[in-house]
Parts: sequence; C-alpha cells; structure tokens
Amino acid sequence: MEEQANKIKKILVAIDFSTYSRPTLEYAAEIARNTNALIVAFNVINQIEIDSVKKEVNSKYPDTFALAKHLPYEIGRRELKMEALVKEVFGSTPLPVKICIGHGRPYVEILKAIDREEVDLLVFGPKGRSNLNGFLFGSVAEKLFRHSPVPVMSLRGPVE
Repeated sequence: MEEQANKIKKILVAIDFSTYSRPTLEYAAEIARNTNALIVAFNVINQIEIDSVKKEVNSKYPDTFALAKHLPYEIGRRELKMEALVKEVFGSTPLPVKICIGHGRPYVEILKAIDREEVDLLVFGPKGRSNLNGFLFGSVAEKLFRHSPVPVMSLRGPVE
C-alpha cells in the first residue's frame, strides 16, 4: 500500500461548493500531506447553469447575453470562492494547491482535467448540489467511476 501511496503526485479534488466541499477538500488534504502530492482544486461551471442565465437575461433583454463577458466574471467569482475555501481548510498549513475552473458538462470537464493536469487520483464528495440532474440523466459520479483513467475516491456519509 505504501508503494501505491508513493505514486500519488497530484490529486484532483472536484469541488461544487455544496456542503460536502469542505470535508472533501479536507480529506484530500490529508492524503496530500501523507504523499506530498499537489492538490488540484477543480470546479466546473455547469453548462446547464450557463444556459439558464442566458435564458433569463435574454427573456428580459433580448439578445444581450454574451458568454464572452459572463464567463470571465463567473470564473473570477469562483476562483475567489475557491481561494477562500482553500484558506479556510488549510489555514497556515502550507500545501501546494492549484485552483482550476472549467465550464461545460461536469463529468466531461473533470475527465479532461484529469488528463490535462496529469493527476493520479480523483476525489469528490458523496453528491452534488442537485439530485434532479442525476435522476434524469445519470449521475456525474457514475460516469466518473466508469470512465476515469485514474483511481476514484468518493466520500460517503453525512456532513457533520
């Protein structure tokens, strides 16, 4: 087992800013401390959210939504939110962390990030912000378990 732990150099932590985000990041941080791994804290701006904002804006102000303006704003907002979460979890304990924000279909973007960032382990929480999407279209977790090229760790249990 120790030999396997030595192979973990980068950990991708999928963060959706739900109540599970902090314990998920804490758990990944513990693994990183034990393996000297870099944490890649990753969040995806879901395409469904982008489409909803576009529909709402265009319903009040037709043809005014511009993804080129919305996306940089939303990425910046989420980077600040992620930085605050990282600071809250790590405090003064120095751990190498890279913050990344993607946009699109969550499981597709997570799989792309695994390849792009050359990670060795994927960690995510027990469920996302919405069960409806999982009920209708199949869960992101299920797709990640099926298609991830690296080991996947999904945390279980209620947040305390």
